[in-house]
Amino acid sequence: MDDKLVAACQMFLVPATILFAALGVATTEALKTLLCFIGVIVSTAWLYRLYRWTGLSDADRCTAFALAYSFFASAIITVVVHFWLWYKQWRGRGWAGFLDSLRSPPPTPR
Repeated sequence: MDDKLVAACQMFLVPATILFAALGVATTEALKTLLCFIGVIVSTAWLYRLYRWTGLSDADRCTAFALAYSFFASAIITVVVHFWLWYKQWRGRGWAGFLDSLRSPPPTPR
């Protein structure tokens, strides 16, 4: 692979991976939704960068797009799922229910 392409993919792969790891330790659906939405933004920037790239071989282009689209698709799916779960928490409770859903849950006793 082209060295510049590897560096560009790493530039987006590292933050996308960190976001998905943070998703695993997030405690509220609101935070999970936000992390997934940021993942969509990072993946979109990654795809935009690849579309603007000229002079790539077909193999490099296909590999880079497969990696970028896999993160983009997983970010879109997770933002929809976590937004739906978050919406279920405050649905029918009005503005106060929405604000309550943004708070962290109380710690569980050990």
